Amino acid sequence: MAADEWWRDAVVYQVYPRSFADSDGDGIGDLRGVVDRLDHVERLGADAIWLSPFYPSPQVDFGYDISDYESVDPEYGTLDDFDDLVAEAGRRGLRIVVDLVMNHTSDEHAWFVESRSDRSNPKRDWYIWADPRPGGGPPNNWLSSFEKCGAAWTFDDRTGQYYLHSFTAGQPDLNWRNPDVRAAMGKVWRFWLDRGVAGFRIDVAHRLMKDPDLRDNPPEVAHARRHFSHPVVRQRNLDLPETHDVLRELREVLDGYGDRFALGEVPISDDARLAEYFGGDGMQTAFHIAFWEQPWDASAFRACVDGLAGRMRPGSLPTYALATHDISRTVSRYGAARAGVAAMMMLTLRGVACVYYGEEIGMSDAPPDEARDVDGRDGQRTPMQWDDTGGFTTGEPWLPMAPGHGEVNVGRQLDDPDSLLSLYRRVIAYRRGSEDLRRGGYRSLDTPPGVFAYLRGENLLVALNFTGRPASFTVPGHTEGRVELSTRTDRTGVVPLRLEPDEGLVLRLGPVR
Repeated sequence: MAADEWWRDAVVYQVYPRSFADSDGDGIGDLRGVVDRLDHVERLGADAIWLSPFYPSPQVDFGYDISDYESVDPEYGTLDDFDDLVAEAGRRGLRIVVDLVMNHTSDEHAWFVESRSDRSNPKRDWYIWADPRPGGGPPNNWLSSFEKCGAAWTFDDRTGQYYLHSFTAGQPDLNWRNPDVRAAMGKVWRFWLDRGVAGFRIDVAHRLMKDPDLRDNPPEVAHARRHFSHPVVRQRNLDLPETHDVLRELREVLDGYGDRFALGEVPISDDARLAEYFGGDGMQTAFHIAFWEQPWDASAFRACVDGLAGRMRPGSLPTYALATHDISRTVSRYGAARAGVAAMMMLTLRGVACVYYGEEIGMSDAPPDEARDVDGRDGQRTPMQWDDTGGFTTGEPWLPMAPGHGEVNVGRQLDDPDSLLSLYRRVIAYRRGSEDLRRGGYRSLDTPPGVFAYLRGENLLVALNFTGRPASFTVPGHTEGRVELSTRTDRTGVVPLRLEPDEGLVLRLGPVR
């Protein structure tokens, strides 16, 4: 593997800055807090940190409404703090990947302030404006991704037109058909690449282009707020072929820096169409969104992984995650007893692995009494649990600490060999040193119900028990294997092909008999 493809076997650790570590006691996490906690990420064994938005923002969508692409929100620090973070991370062998929100800006961004000031303003066409439809009302039937926001259009009294927003009214969509927008965003890419970032996580990469005639979505998909797979018709406000032109432009810029990469968020449920977004001349990798949408069922996960694997370009790699700032935490979806098996699966599949902060200690969702987020995602964004007192801030945290932080925290698990944190560290360390996990192929095996098993390379077997019962299984030509890893600490040596309840095993198989 070339040095500029470091990302291919990487473990990326997602930091939501607002909730990770507060250095100044104001109750809001910041960049200096991330610097102070880099040792934790280093000990975990991650290769890179994906930093969720830290740019100036009115916080309508908690940072995904950016009012200045080339600065740091004062709540989080300064550009000097960011530079220090890149430098300190680099000293620990960690790279920094930043969130890039290209589909829309904040309505407080200077570009949009100009755009809405007058129909003749030079930046009017930087956003998507349209007259009301005959008889009045929004120009078409497109919907906001957020149910609470209703239609994807808001009327501007000053200029007498509607503007498009795929999310909240405070997040107007950019017009990527305008070459001036592309040039301006290219400047943003280079601004952060020149500051040393290792690449970008591309927010809603599939939404960049819209139908140029702003036609209604067909009736079959008109109800859909997000991607909806239909055998005949396609939505007209997302997943357009021209989107790939933009992503190719980004890739050309990244390749000019040698070792940078793009990780796409592409919430598309059709494997064939998702596979078009990565591994070619566009983004290097993209999240396998369907992976974290599966029920706790071995056959469902096998079908999910195999489905995309069968559609990808040769040499392509997806990115696997169990939770993010948008997705409910693993423990809350599947239960604490299954968190170890889930982690082993994510970290041993063929692809990039992404660990959301707090997953490594088994944090659970804790929705506050008073909702802050427009789409109900507060529960998975509560502050990181560092010790029995919380350890996140000396002040009042912006969201309440989860009720169980006194029992579930880094301090309690750090030196406990049976803890989830210790398991994460063992699996990541093994992954880093395993040629089979880093370079080997993937082939799933036929197993009894409740077991998901696959080979990595020629003879490294990963077997996962999704049930609370012991489970035996067979591999042609083998009756036993040497334990390389287990979610239990009492499993060593050569063992038969049998799993304990809720156990994950990595076995080295011997010669075929």
